[in-house]
Amino acid sequence: MAAAGSIITQVQQGGPAPINTALGASDENITLELRGTRFTLSRDELLTLPEFVLLSLFPNGLLPDAHMNSYHDGDVYPVDVSNPRQNRLVTQARPQSSASINDIQNVISNTDVYLSDIVYFSQYDPVSLQYMLEFFRHVAQTIPQTSEEQSNAQNDPLAPNTMPIEPMSGNARDMLQDRAGIIVLREDLDFYAIPPRKDIGHPEMQDIKRAASRALLKQDGIFSGLRKSEEPGTTEQHLIEMLTAGGFNHDDTWGHRAAEPQKAVICSIALARLRTDIKGDTAGAANAVGMAQKLLLFWRKPARRCWWEGVELENVEGVEGKLKVWIRRVWTLEMSVIGLR
Repeated sequence: MAAAGSIITQVQQGGPAPINTALGASDENITLELRGTRFTLSRDELLTLPEFVLLSLFPNGLLPDAHMNSYHDGDVYPVDVSNPRQNRLVTQARPQSSASINDIQNVISNTDVYLSDIVYFSQYDPVSLQYMLEFFRHVAQTIPQTSEEQSNAQNDPLAPNTMPIEPMSGNARDMLQDRAGIIVLREDLDFYAIPPRKDIGHPEMQDIKRAASRALLKQDGIFSGLRKSEEPGTTEQHLIEMLTAGGFNHDDTWGHRAAEPQKAVICSIALARLRTDIKGDTAGAANAVGMAQKLLLFWRKPARRCWWEGVELENVEGVEGKLKVWIRRVWTLEMSVIGLR
């Protein structure tokens, strides 16, 4: 059971409804169930989340198959309220359907479509989502507030209420005076363990893969996998410079790092607030502002990059000597910008 004050609550069979812990100010909230953990979030808070998270939470969209491809902003779908069994505007889409990020964002942002009466199920890591929501809430509390917003916050125990921001022009420092930019970095690490000997059986090899996963989990430095490519002028070096100038530090570790169930995959998430408090007219300050401006280009335009690497892991349980492993890292870089309602 989640502790008091947690933004998630465990699902209880036959028990009371989960505590509403949504941060947003929308009247309607949406319920998610992730691997047995239930979240209740506002529309606004959902829309502040990175695109890859929304696609993972709603892989089949939010509307039934018959409506998903024909839905247009402003549409309202009538229901026969005289039939209790049909007294739901939407049901969760079936697995064979698919949805784009625009489909998902359009449905969530349209208050004419009622979404509160169903629970959306997803296999997305609930601890990863909790980490992101807590980070976003902490950042929201540091955004400068007007006197009116401060007055509203005193009357609302869930304040401050985050809301998504539409793209707008201007330099990074001016644009984020009353907003906050959050750098979202995700790593999907697939690994392929080479059998340490020819006559190894399948059960033993499965144990070795699990041991390799535990060894890789301990390598939690964000940039440790890229340091071998730190020659000046390389793409990796430029990426490290941009991220460390924008908000990360060279020795930062992943905010959340976990193995995916039943897969040879490790997913990691790291968040950092975009630095915009650079003072002075020095070349270093100008470079930092320029890097922040570059990072804002990834706002609603996520970018991905893939690396392959062969490594030798030491001290792997069940293996004498070193274990050879092929690793594929896929990085997704995205920006989120939030403001206060």
